[in-house]
Amino acid sequence: MEIKAALEKYKIIGKYFDSDYERENEVLTEFKANNQNLSDQQIAELINLLRSDSEISEKYFVADLLYLYDSFSRELFEHLLITAIHYKDSSFNRIFLTPCLNAFGTKAVANYLTDQFNKGDIIERIGISNLIYWLKLKENGEADQLHHTILERANNTSNLIELYHYKLQYRNKLNHITNIPDNAENLIKVIKGNKEYEELLFDKLGWIKNAQILIENKGIQTDMFYVPPFTLNEGEIIIINLFNGSHFHETKMFLKDLFCGKTNHESIIIHKKMTFAEHFRESNFRDIFYPMTVGEYLRKNANPVSPYATKIYETEWINKKIKVNTLAGNPRRLLTLYAALSKTKNIIFDLVGQDPDGAKETYKIVQEVVKKGGSAILLDGYDDMKNDCTKYIELQWKQA
Repeated sequence: MEIKAALEKYKIIGKYFDSDYERENEVLTEFKANNQNLSDQQIAELINLLRSDSEISEKYFVADLLYLYDSFSRELFEHLLITAIHYKDSSFNRIFLTPCLNAFGTKAVANYLTDQFNKGDIIERIGISNLIYWLKLKENGEADQLHHTILERANNTSNLIELYHYKLQYRNKLNHITNIPDNAENLIKVIKGNKEYEELLFDKLGWIKNAQILIENKGIQTDMFYVPPFTLNEGEIIIINLFNGSHFHETKMFLKDLFCGKTNHESIIIHKKMTFAEHFRESNFRDIFYPMTVGEYLRKNANPVSPYATKIYETEWINKKIKVNTLAGNPRRLLTLYAALSKTKNIIFDLVGQDPDGAKETYKIVQEVVKKGGSAILLDGYDDMKNDCTKYIELQWKQA
């Protein structure tokens, strides 16, 4: 199998980042089995994919494939790192960085980034600073020169946008830190009217202009996991994959409380309140003797003036007298979702207790709300909808 054929199969199955999460991708595995070493022609084709204005999935293919190789050419190494530097999503820029770390080691990567930082423009300097977290996970003093170089620049520049990005990585090591905006919303306010700054932030760095920011996550780090940085804007739906397992519920509830503002965290800034679409619960006593009806549930939990307060009745067999505890997983989840949407257009939700068809229906309903100016975060255990959202984030579990 050659590069072109493997790429087409890779895009058809759509299983991106398998290599990063140590999951087998049959297309990549087959290619590696038939090509233990990359030929000069194959290297040239991979470099061309990284350099061209091709679909981002084609660049993912190159990175995912190179996870499987213990060594590859220096030229390919450099083009992977250039792609990582210019990739704007700091949650996933690591996929271009990690193969280089695996094949060449931290010191070689850090030395190359230091050189690029010294001779690059502001876009490249910011891009390199966005790679620092992933580099720290691998280093053992081997990137000290890179850190020194970035800090030297940070303490000798007055560019607020540049300083804002350095502050995310080196908060306690910068001079005059109080003069640097603490969050994205404040940064946008401070630079308003400055054409040079606005062009840099919105046109070159790709920030969304005039978007209302609801949540800023600068990177949630616990003893067990790390949630990469992201910003939730109005009109966006973000999926955070927690990976299904015994930890799922506890992790979901922890993050739900953070994003709803019930628990404070130094890395989370809540600009607008989010609401979690709760699951239906009632006591065992009431469940047996006085089970709640659909009508009673909506009277207590929904905004009666909203169209969503009665939307559940569009399902012909559901009426006000139906007992909620007799509803199966899908209609029961729709009931609680509609109740939440009757009060807010900014929600956090999950798909627990639903079958695949029900999960798709719930997701479609939320998508329609988001299209009309709402915002949503789905806390999920799978990656089924990863290609149908604004941003897809995967929780990083730490090694024991």
